[in-house]
Amino acid sequence: MRLNEDERRFISYLASRGGSAYLSEIRRALGLPHTSAWRMAKRLNEMGLVRTLKVRAGGKELLKILLRKSAR
Repeated sequence: MRLNEDERRFISYLASRGGSAYLSEIRRALGLPHTSAWRMAKRLNEMGLVRTLKVRAGGKELLKILLRKSAR
């Protein structure tokens, strides 16, 4: 399985945050457009590298990304 540079940065950022972050945090930190970040999270989820959860925080529904242990 080959990851592109942005996907490697995405995984690296998650690892640096202890394995979990909101998609909005990742997007801002990596300078990615919303749709690109969402598609990347979906692709990494399909590859089995991350797990996505919809959570409610502060009246908003957010996508929380969790790094799977095997990807660390």
